[in-house]
Amino acid sequence: MCPVETKQSGGKLLPQSDLRGGVFLEEMSCRRYDKKKCEDQKEHHSYKIGTWNVWTLNQAGKLENLKMEMQKNEVSVLGVSKVRWKGQGEIRSGDYTVYYSGGEWAEKGVAILVRKSVVRSVVKKIVCNDRIIALKLKAELVDILIMQVYMPTSEYEDDEVEKVYDTIEEILQEDGRGDTNSIILGDWNSIVGDEPYQNIVGSHGLGTRNHRGQMLIDFCERNGLIVTNTWFKKPKRRLYTWKAHGDWRWHQLDYVLVKHRFRNSVKDVKTMPGADIDSDHNILVAKF
Repeated sequence: MCPVETKQSGGKLLPQSDLRGGVFLEEMSCRRYDKKKCEDQKEHHSYKIGTWNVWTLNQAGKLENLKMEMQKNEVSVLGVSKVRWKGQGEIRSGDYTVYYSGGEWAEKGVAILVRKSVVRSVVKKIVCNDRIIALKLKAELVDILIMQVYMPTSEYEDDEVEKVYDTIEEILQEDGRGDTNSIILGDWNSIVGDEPYQNIVGSHGLGTRNHRGQMLIDFCERNGLIVTNTWFKKPKRRLYTWKAHGDWRWHQLDYVLVKHRFRNSVKDVKTMPGADIDSDHNILVAKF
């Protein structure tokens, strides 16, 4: 199991809080349990979480660039793949805290960036390896588990992919139980495609499903998750998350997964092609 750090300073988010993160998590929670409360909160701002394969943060100015794009696109929580930082820890940088998990070498690495207004709700940090990191946040009605994943590419055997899925499921069994709303973000290096599958994949995906895409669907089916960015009709430029340098083809490799029971809390999911961090991936943003 992954090492866990419990942050005793974390506080429960209350509806009257003027912190934007408090409203964000409170609103996500109430939609499942209190319809009238949710109606009363319609006047509040919507909130966004996202995921982005940034290629590297191990260059001068890249972190500042990333924070600028978060602010510009009003993203409160951002999962990041391929940060290429060694070791594990957290740093404060301006109005953001960066929780990161890298390996012995600066090759892969994942991180979650959190706005200052949301940090006080973080009660647990789950640091696994250079492919998985998670945060648990305390809200008034249900806890929120946010996990960032960077799946192996096609160069790796399926056994390596299965190991990552096994670790994710261990975390879900330990920290995503009961009423916890689990949100799993990341670069899955798989294509679920545009063919619907039960209540997991909608009809607005991109491309043709491949073997790794089926593995992702099987994982979702076992754990009661949906692939949110296949359920919203968008032009292709708002669907694709990756395009190789020098190639004209668009691919959808990054996804935001949520529990099926909380699917109505997701109001929109799309890429933001205008965001730029010198990566071959687009940022993918979900609005709650």
